[in-house]
Amino acid sequence: MPPPAEDQAAPRLFDHHVHADGRNADDYELMALSGVDTVLVPCSASNELRPCGASHDARFERLLATETRRAAHFGVRAWVALSVHAADMADLPGALAGVDRLAARLADPRVLAVGELSIRRFTDDEVTLFHRQLALAAAHDLPVMVELPPSTGDFDRMVAVLRRAFAAGAVDPARVALMDVAPHMLPVAAALGVGGLGVAVSPVGDRLFQVRSKTDHRQLLALLADHGPDRLMLNSGAHFGSADPLALARTVLRLRLAGVAPPVLARIARQNAAAFFRLPPGAVPGAAPDPPGAARPRGPGPGPAPDPFRGPDQEQRRDTSDPDRHVSDPAPVHRTAGVRT
Repeated sequence: MPPPAEDQAAPRLFDHHVHADGRNADDYELMALSGVDTVLVPCSASNELRPCGASHDARFERLLATETRRAAHFGVRAWVALSVHAADMADLPGALAGVDRLAARLADPRVLAVGELSIRRFTDDEVTLFHRQLALAAAHDLPVMVELPPSTGDFDRMVAVLRRAFAAGAVDPARVALMDVAPHMLPVAAALGVGGLGVAVSPVGDRLFQVRSKTDHRQLLALLADHGPDRLMLNSGAHFGSADPLALARTVLRLRLAGVAPPVLARIARQNAAAFFRLPPGAVPGAAPDPPGAARPRGPGPGPAPDPFRGPDQEQRRDTSDPDRHVSDPAPVHRTAGVRT
């Protein structure tokens, strides 16, 4: 059987929503083998209450320093999104102190977005924290990732919060991407005018500890027929529960075999997300290398990509003689049934 024509080849994949810090590092190798060369790792629920700014900042440092390095060992370019997650809020003063620490981190060229932002109990404190971070993202000209809750009642509450925020001019809806958009949520989510509709995908499977449900390729075929590829961004949504590091690649394969055109696959598996997050051209395979320590501009349009091993005004972190030097041990993973991410 002849090899596929170049325009029929599987697209390079950008998994823009993967909680890799709660996963085994070997997942990166599987993702790389399956065509995922770029990931975005956002803050998620760590299920550890963080009482002060320093405790939130420790999470930021772990993603920026350790997680980008873990990915690089397997040839995957990792970017991060930072936030004070509502599930980690011990109290409002400690969370707002975390937001102050967050503000100091957003100039780091490895940060592509503020996120994930979440509301779990819809208390006044959580809504205050949510709005504070929307304002921070707008002030820094960064996009925002918002986690949609799975239940219908909480989804409706989140939509109401977003509508009020957009009406008040707190943030441009075009700079907001919604994550965990289930098929039944998509019409309402799309009508909000947001810039990205992140759909966590996976083939159907019997997983014993699946924290979030995923969208399979048959559901995606229906979504494409009804909605088209505009703003759709496929991701694995992998988290600390049962999740498949090959989920994105397997879903794209099934879509390709079902007849979805290669340009459409490229849009929903990489290009839409790359445009929304302003992924620098240096992050795309084959692009010219970036000058050491180059910064990424925040304004519209692409800019040079940073070296993921560098922070602002920092020396090169990587020690080639010992690839594991300075890499901290992963934070403990909580596998408590019923815990949401």
